[in-house]
Amino acid sequence: MAEVTMPRLSDTMSEGTVGRWLKKVGEAVAVGEIIAEIETDKATMELESFDAGTMQKIVIPEGQTVPIGEVIAYVGEGALPAEATPAAAPAVGASQSARPAPAASAPATNGVDDGRVKASPLAKRIADELGVDLRQVAGSGPGGRIVKEDVEAAAAGKPRPALALREQIVASGTRVSVNDLVVKASAKALRAVPAVNVSYAAGPDGQPAIASHPAVNVSVAVALPDGLVAPVVRDADKKSVGTISAEIRDMATRARDGKIKPNELDGATFQVTNLGMFGVVEFGSIITAPQAASLAVGAVRKVPVVRGDQIVIGQVMNVTISADHRVVDGAVAAEYLKELKKLLEAPMSILI
Repeated sequence: MAEVTMPRLSDTMSEGTVGRWLKKVGEAVAVGEIIAEIETDKATMELESFDAGTMQKIVIPEGQTVPIGEVIAYVGEGALPAEATPAAAPAVGASQSARPAPAASAPATNGVDDGRVKASPLAKRIADELGVDLRQVAGSGPGGRIVKEDVEAAAAGKPRPALALREQIVASGTRVSVNDLVVKASAKALRAVPAVNVSYAAGPDGQPAIASHPAVNVSVAVALPDGLVAPVVRDADKKSVGTISAEIRDMATRARDGKIKPNELDGATFQVTNLGMFGVVEFGSIITAPQAASLAVGAVRKVPVVRGDQIVIGQVMNVTISADHRVVDGAVAAEYLKELKKLLEAPMSILI
């Protein structure tokens, strides 16, 4: 039996809020599988399980804030520790139970119940900062609970598409991460700008040549204790986000267990490296030969943005492309980033 504790997701973090449980009590949990979303004052992060087994107990309900290191759940096999057997006391004023209702049964609704506003602590704090009346906000969380994205959307005066799409997909029963959406968008952008889906090669006469690839195969960097591997999602432009998500999680788990197959690491035409979970805002990724380009994905963070004539809090993610200028010049790389930006800012186009 292993304790799942509130992790430290940044140097300045002292406490975190359980935003959403992605696993229910009794469900199987694999090593590396995302079991919860943790909200901090800066971003929403995904919490991976370091142990395999089943979700034995959820100690901290959604919407409750606890200090770093406090036990929030138990994962594994066998009996629970004696001190974990009693039911956890609910947070003062919380109306959300420790066991969330299925996400698909929680349509957006006004987050008011019997005169009380149902909102996460983080959402309430952001609402105070932005001057948002929570009684006028529709909640998209479990049971109609208002989450921080709802408050920020209300402040901006329009829906937030990048993350809102992900919430809808998750609510349908398919678990996807922001990185899964980036991989799919990256693949579609390669199909739209095929000049990036190339390699530097030697021609029949021995002179340098450009080799174009008919397939879009995207590798995803996975950190291991003793190095880095990059499993390949083949034909990523043709696969659904759900399929891409399942393949990445499966290969990442087997890579950490040392069971990845050699052919699953070969044949990539492009690479995506995401360091956002470490709080890295922007970086440059190294190109893996014979690929011609690699995409570096930073953390989603809140920054002041101008919408209309107002300054509001927006969520921004930096992406940086590294390109082999022997075959991909700056103008082509810029065209690719323009297409990728267009897809990410209109995420429904990723699914079409």
